[in-house]
Amino acid sequence: MFHVVPKCLLFTVLCLQGMVLSQEENLLPNGTFSDKLDGWVFRPGDESQISFMDGTTEQGTVLELHPDGKTLGVETERLTIGEDLAKDQAYEVFAQLKHDGLESGVAAFSMYCFDEGGKSLKQISFYGLNTKSKAHDWKQVRGTFGPGSQNPLPKGTKSICIRFSFYEKSGDCRGKVTLDDVVLLPYDPPVHEGWPKEITASVGDLEVRFESRSFWSLYRIDYRGTRLGLDRWGSHYGSVANFSGVGFIGTGHTENEDEQIVDLELYVNGKPVERPEATVTCDEIRLVKESRIRDLVLNSEIRVTDNQIFETVLLTAEKATPVNLFYHFMHPWTDTATEYMAETLDGTRVEGLFDGDRQQKINQATRWSAIYDGPSGKGAVTYVLDAPADDDWRTRYWDVPDRYRKHYLTTFIGKTIPQGEEFRYAIVTVPFEAEADAWKAEAARVAEECKSLQ
Repeated sequence: MFHVVPKCLLFTVLCLQGMVLSQEENLLPNGTFSDKLDGWVFRPGDESQISFMDGTTEQGTVLELHPDGKTLGVETERLTIGEDLAKDQAYEVFAQLKHDGLESGVAAFSMYCFDEGGKSLKQISFYGLNTKSKAHDWKQVRGTFGPGSQNPLPKGTKSICIRFSFYEKSGDCRGKVTLDDVVLLPYDPPVHEGWPKEITASVGDLEVRFESRSFWSLYRIDYRGTRLGLDRWGSHYGSVANFSGVGFIGTGHTENEDEQIVDLELYVNGKPVERPEATVTCDEIRLVKESRIRDLVLNSEIRVTDNQIFETVLLTAEKATPVNLFYHFMHPWTDTATEYMAETLDGTRVEGLFDGDRQQKINQATRWSAIYDGPSGKGAVTYVLDAPADDDWRTRYWDVPDRYRKHYLTTFIGKTIPQGEEFRYAIVTVPFEAEADAWKAEAARVAEECKSLQ
């Protein structure tokens, strides 16, 4: 293991995601700012734009960044791959961050990758703020990088730095962000023992991919050679909870905390597979997972067979847990999809065009919903097989231009998930092919056939 020897040997205990760590384990020198900016450099900026403050007893010395109408960047001295950091090791970086609001510009917690000559190859952003971002008290933010993580380093990277910065096109950056306990540690991305980092399965007319970085969720849906469900990191599938003051936790959302895998099983053509291959062709594949998001336990299953994708989630809270919302069955459909249609629980048809207005379409409970991709002449029906009758759950398509038309089953909106009660959610997704003037009739026909699957 490669280490940067800390210039300060202060033994500071940090609680990060339930782990107790000492500052001596930190690969960054002076992550607590106890030695002011030793080990840190301005790029650009100067000492008039920062202050060292005595925080609470727990926080100790903290670094306050206030750009005062100018661009500001404070970053670590560069860490060299192969000397300070191992080439084949992934890493995670944490910071305690307080945000008092931005009046102008944007702020970012990020890293930069440099080539051998010191040229910047890429900025990787872990946490961003803008003028619309709500102010918040101390909050742990996190990022990962390196082999097997969501942020592999670009080819030719010879060194990196961890950076906190403010930017505005004209240079007029105004606001305040306060930092403490910046910690860099080795990180082992969650790959089930003996499993490949991803599994791609060809099942009839469907090809799907399961992704370890998103804690084994779907990450691709191809139908007859057409990419309908995007395979692009950041366009996540699966289940995710949003917590006040924290943000999203679940599947690929690793910016705050990781979903924890408890158990994972794979079945191919009905038989368990202990050490799966990275690619498989079969008649049926089934991925079964038990995982945790804080005090929430999820038992999930994805089954692909007969050109149908079945997804089930059983959700239980070990203690009453308030959430802003919970998303199940996220599907980032292609951003070229042109139309949508749905049938609500009372039989009313809802339909419209995707126009890139960034709005949530439908936003009602549905028996089924469908998207249609005009350029390819293909689409997909999502039929709700099971959902709690007494909850205000809703089907949504988020219409984001040049990104996706993303499907969500949205539940527990501004509510508390009660302790001990099991909530079951199940859908089936069935792709189809049709001419533009016949797709609605075909989607309705497919939905009618799905009734028998309940």
